[in-house]
Amino acid sequence: MKNDELIHMWQKGSERLFSDRKTDKNMITQYLSEKTLKGNRSIHFNLVFYGLIKVANLILLSLNLEGYSNNGTMVWVLLAQLVFTIGALVYGVHVFYRFKEINDYSDSLASLIQKQLRFFRRPYEIWLLLASFSAIILAFNLNFYIDNDQGTYVIHNKLFVTGITLLMFVFIYGSLKAVSLLGLRRLKFYLYDLQQGVLERSESIERARKRYLWLWVLVFLLLTVSLVFGILKALQ
Repeated sequence: MKNDELIHMWQKGSERLFSDRKTDKNMITQYLSEKTLKGNRSIHFNLVFYGLIKVANLILLSLNLEGYSNNGTMVWVLLAQLVFTIGALVYGVHVFYRFKEINDYSDSLASLIQKQLRFFRRPYEIWLLLASFSAIILAFNLNFYIDNDQGTYVIHNKLFVTGITLLMFVFIYGSLKAVSLLGLRRLKFYLYDLQQGVLERSESIERARKRYLWLWVLVFLLLTVSLVFGILKALQ
């Protein structure tokens, strides 16, 4: 009789332990699902924002093609940029819809994170390069449009312009790359914690994110001030 009672108590204890672990697993999955969704908002914003930049490039390139129609060299330069912009826009739309597809939360969270990791390694990496060049094309075409002198545009210091262009590319690409690397690291930590049934690494990266939030705010403010200053100087 005592043995039967011991067996019964052991079975109840095992069921309770299993139930608690299942509840913990569900709580971890729900927590990481919310964090994954929030982390994807910045990527979604970048895809839309740089998509709008490409649309703006199409408009400016069309205006500049008309304004420089009598300048054969500029026409070829603008046509090359136009072909690049159309290709980049088409690829950007493809990446945008692919990003929406891999965020289907009807799939398991582990499978979802693995799909997103693959997305960051190749399609998004190509998109980073295209987005960086698109931002430079926007800056150049604003100058082409503003400084159009009866169909001519003169660069007085080619070395200086080349240096500034390289710095722009490194800065834009580096900023976007930093965000994608942070996203990759976060997803890897989420996947590890999900598989291990803990929140150790996820919580550590959340603490680090809050710690360096002021730095991101400072960089954003500096970029905003620089952009406004550049626009005002260009309009003078």
